[in-house]
Amino acid sequence: MFAGDNGQPVVNLKKGWQAALKRAGIEGVTFHTCRHTFGTRLVMRGVDLVTVAELMGHRTLKMTQRYSHPTPEHKRRAVELLCGVPSVSTTEVRQDETRNEITIGNN
Repeated sequence: MFAGDNGQPVVNLKKGWQAALKRAGIEGVTFHTCRHTFGTRLVMRGVDLVTVAELMGHRTLKMTQRYSHPTPEHKRRAVELLCGVPSVSTTEVRQDETRNEITIGNN
């Protein structure tokens, strides 16, 4: 699936992964991080948890939920849908990180 510098298949995936990260200058990322990113991005694009679970090979939705990490922006948009608030492009949005609050509107 992966080829080394010599064009031969990488036999040890962990070693190849670490070498690729080193060449790219990326730190603190594991191969498992990709699974979390995959699950999170699917959920954030509206894919239902059952489908995500099947794609990830999970037996339970509880496990799939561990892999989906919605961002504050994603949560805000979900509430906007419920409340009928205009999209971000037409509304000013400010986040006060010290109080963990999001203000929508011109206040």
